[in-house]
Amino acid sequence: MSWLKAFFAGMVGAVLITIMLSIAIVSGFRVMDFSMMWGTLIGLPIGWPAWMVGFVIHLLVGGVFALIYAALFKVFSGAGALRGGLIGIGHALITGLLIALLPLVHPLMNTGRMSSPRPYFGSHGMPGVLFYFALHIVYGTTVGWLYQRQMPAARETVEEGNLHIAA
Repeated sequence: MSWLKAFFAGMVGAVLITIMLSIAIVSGFRVMDFSMMWGTLIGLPIGWPAWMVGFVIHLLVGGVFALIYAALFKVFSGAGALRGGLIGIGHALITGLLIALLPLVHPLMNTGRMSSPRPYFGSHGMPGVLFYFALHIVYGTTVGWLYQRQMPAARETVEEGNLHIAA
């Protein structure tokens, strides 16, 4: 298992989530921008610097979550887009509940200056919930697919009459 490759796959997944959120926001769908949320969570005022710092944090968090995915791939004997997408559903189920706690710690949410997303983006109704799950399925699918592609394929070699499997 390569932790660095998993971390990279997670960062790519986080970039895709950021793109999806940006398209949704520009299209008029009011959802929480993870980059802005992270940047303002550490005390920066709403603005471009908060978004940039938050984006870097989001990339790092995406990388860390991918390490958990890689450990699960090892437990389940393999990675892949389907397996990653299924783990993404579990990821969404757990983090969707935890996101409800953000107003307790976020300096702008607990004062009402930034709206709370509620569990699973529930503040935006069923479209928000479906979008929240879609984000995590895309993330998981990306991590699973990239992680599988980055890992060397098992290959068989015959050496002096003995079969060896190298990974």
